[in-house]
Amino acid sequence: MALSLQQQLTDAKRKLDILMENMPGGFMTYDATNGKFVELSKGLLAIFGCEEERFREHFYNTFDMLIYKEERKKVLELISYQAEHQTNIHVNFKIKGMLDDVMYVEYRGRKVRESSGQVLYYAVLTDVTEQVLVQQEMARINEELYKRNAAGEARQEEMQKRIRMDAMTGIYNKSTMQKVIQEYLAESSPDSLHAVMMIDTDNFKNVNDTLGHLFGDEVIKFVARTIKNTFRDSDYVGRVGGDEFMVFMKNTTKEVTEQRAQALNEQMCRKFEKDGKSIAISCSIGIAFYPKDGVDYVSLTANADDALYRAKEKGKNRYVIASRN
Repeated sequence: MALSLQQQLTDAKRKLDILMENMPGGFMTYDATNGKFVELSKGLLAIFGCEEERFREHFYNTFDMLIYKEERKKVLELISYQAEHQTNIHVNFKIKGMLDDVMYVEYRGRKVRESSGQVLYYAVLTDVTEQVLVQQEMARINEELYKRNAAGEARQEEMQKRIRMDAMTGIYNKSTMQKVIQEYLAESSPDSLHAVMMIDTDNFKNVNDTLGHLFGDEVIKFVARTIKNTFRDSDYVGRVGGDEFMVFMKNTTKEVTEQRAQALNEQMCRKFEKDGKSIAISCSIGIAFYPKDGVDYVSLTANADDALYRAKEKGKNRYVIASRN
């Protein structure tokens, strides 16, 4: 039995929707005259981890505002030039994400005049941030090798750095934290005062379960940046587990340590949203002081872990000091 034209159109739209939802990247259309968004696919919103209403509001419902300010004029001119002189448009540019983070996208599209007379840009955006960052890192390494004129030495140093660092966050990994803390404590005077903080991300499992593991990775990066920015450049900061972090404050005071812990508690209170679902995170902190709570890595981290456990028991989003009841 032949399908009606309406049924054929409905089936075609359903197939197109399925294709758009499963294609890499996201699809958008926007007005060629004023840049206002017309249509935004779920795939595009997934890249930014937000709902359509928030996306439109954040970027003032205009494609131009999606582009990083310093690149905006150049990118718009390039898109316009390609639209006038060739069939397809292909541009890579930098944008600002919903968390004010920098992202890189590949834009492939075409300028189309609708039967109504309206002129639209049809575009597919693909997140290429990881590839760009890898390319930038490789370029940086190559430049360093060239400047030093000692390729073997520089390559070995870079490899050693990669071994020391957590791949996702760029801060120290667990084994490096243990090594640098042990070395520092071995040279410390009993009159010195240092602090070890064990930090756990509250409700992180709910982020992965509700918003997905890719979104969870972005939250981990946010946590690492927040911790790094809260502490001094001289402090050691590392990721020691999936959502667990450690800070070693050298030559500190109890007052300064507690001030930084309180600041971190405040900075870590954040709500993340995706597809109408939201999860709030915070952090629990356990603190141990050298030499009162231990004079070596094992005893200090064990006491800080115990204090962290008590912070969790007391309701999370707080810090607890090992030597206090």
